[in-house]
Amino acid sequence: MTENQKSNSETQEKKSKEELEKEEEERIKLESLRKAGKIAKEVKEYIKPRIKVGTSVLDIVSITEAKIEELGGLCAFPVNLCVNNIAAHYTSPLKDDGLMISEDDLVKIDLGVHIEGYIVDSAFSVNFNEDESLENIIQSTEVALDAAKMMVKPKVNTRDLGKKIEDIVRGFNYNPIKELGGHQIERWTVHGKKQLPELGSQGGDIMEEGEVFGIEIFASTGEGSIHNTPYSHIYELNPYAGRVPLRRKASKQLLGFVNKNYKTLPFAERWLAKEFRMGVAFGIHELVQQGKLQAHFVLAEKKGVFVAQSEETILVTEEGYEQLT
Repeated sequence: MTENQKSNSETQEKKSKEELEKEEEERIKLESLRKAGKIAKEVKEYIKPRIKVGTSVLDIVSITEAKIEELGGLCAFPVNLCVNNIAAHYTSPLKDDGLMISEDDLVKIDLGVHIEGYIVDSAFSVNFNEDESLENIIQSTEVALDAAKMMVKPKVNTRDLGKKIEDIVRGFNYNPIKELGGHQIERWTVHGKKQLPELGSQGGDIMEEGEVFGIEIFASTGEGSIHNTPYSHIYELNPYAGRVPLRRKASKQLLGFVNKNYKTLPFAERWLAKEFRMGVAFGIHELVQQGKLQAHFVLAEKKGVFVAQSEETILVTEEGYEQLT
């Protein structure tokens, strides 16, 4: 064998090895996503009938998170349970605030499941309020989600999906929320680089085969705009923060625990309380001040407004899409 032939043979072997590794990686990805999706479906079926008037929000959130783990998954983020004008990012705080479901509430549950960082994200709404203005609000999000889903295929612009979502939600006489919407989901990252807007006038991204997206729809009886409240019970590691001095021992311990257990995924402050008896609130405060953690503030419409939400996770395929949740 000449040197040239030997070199070509080694190149071919290297290429074959890389291709095999890529195929194995893709197999693991699909297997993990499908397993996470199956768990999410089972959890939704399990928890929906348990959301009742007079039920504690902390109980619902805790039961949902426990069920995810019981079925072999991990929480991709704390279960969000948002009521009425609260649109996103509410989970029960470090010290239970005693929040209960009441007979006038519109409740949204948003849950995420991951297997080794491969994430699915899903949400649904339950309405206990008999006001006529809310009769079709959940349906508006479900119809918009189904219509957007049917448009999914490689090379489609997510802005086109946003226009369809906007038209349908407004057709039901509600408003989509301009600051919220669907999003690409990447490994260890709930909100990936590409966005799926709620409005046709917002910028979009091109969907490609193999990408995963959460198609997420919000409908509001208000103006369709949310603001940060002063409250945050969910945090996330800031991957861009360098080494910073930490005064408190608790802060260093918390940071090590977060790095090891949650990586770049959001977590609840109450989760840390299961591991650390003291110092959680002060530790989180210092880590946020030093830029090591970023807070996810509770997002709300104006008081007196109602918001509904629906979300499913899809995989973009050669022919269109595969629904994972």
